[in-house]
Amino acid sequence: MPIARRSDATLLEVSAPVRQSKLADQLYEQILERIVSDQLKEDDRLPSETELSRMFSVSRPVVREALSRLRADGLVISRQGSGSYVSRRPPRDFMRLAPIGSVADLLRCYEVRIALESECAGLAAQRRTDKQLETLHQALEDLERAIGSGAVGTEADIGFHAAIAAACGNAWFETLTHSFGRHIENAIMLARKLSLLKDSERLARVQREHVAVFEAIEQGDAEAARLAMRRHLDNSRTRILNEQAEP
Repeated sequence: MPIARRSDATLLEVSAPVRQSKLADQLYEQILERIVSDQLKEDDRLPSETELSRMFSVSRPVVREALSRLRADGLVISRQGSGSYVSRRPPRDFMRLAPIGSVADLLRCYEVRIALESECAGLAAQRRTDKQLETLHQALEDLERAIGSGAVGTEADIGFHAAIAAACGNAWFETLTHSFGRHIENAIMLARKLSLLKDSERLARVQREHVAVFEAIEQGDAEAARLAMRRHLDNSRTRILNEQAEP
């Protein structure tokens, strides 16, 4: 039986949501840039959906999607009958250090990482071998050396998370983790560079979170490992999005 071809109309129906999502990403970044640069300050009211639609030459559904993502990231809040307001501002260096054109993707990737890597940590606690634990410990020591030398430590951090994926005993989890490789690398690099701009306690706090994950895996405590990884990634996301946050 011949394969039915999609009509042009059907192709347009499929591609329209993709275009809308891309435009929403661009609008998200444009509004975020205004928040970071202080053009929009905390507690400032954003223009209405209609005004934003006109200002940026996009449809109202695109505006609503961008605002929804800003709310999900805790950057904007809605007040009943009043509109949308800036709730917090990321660090001033955020847009300078973040990969251009992929900020929205980077933040959405955190949501996936929290689900994926928390389960990886739980499985690693149950299934890791002594050799895998040794590799994980080596990555932890590499991170400690990076902190001591004032280096960013991106490669060591990536190695730590990769070692957990390798120790979970399920090749699918490892494959999925690798498939997000570029986004994970960008997120880790951004988080560590922003932390390096703060005082030394910031990186020490991050390292304590890594140690908590390692110790739970070492002790074979799956639930503690899941919680420690979730806490670490939640805190990492909070740190890059909030100038004042020090979780």
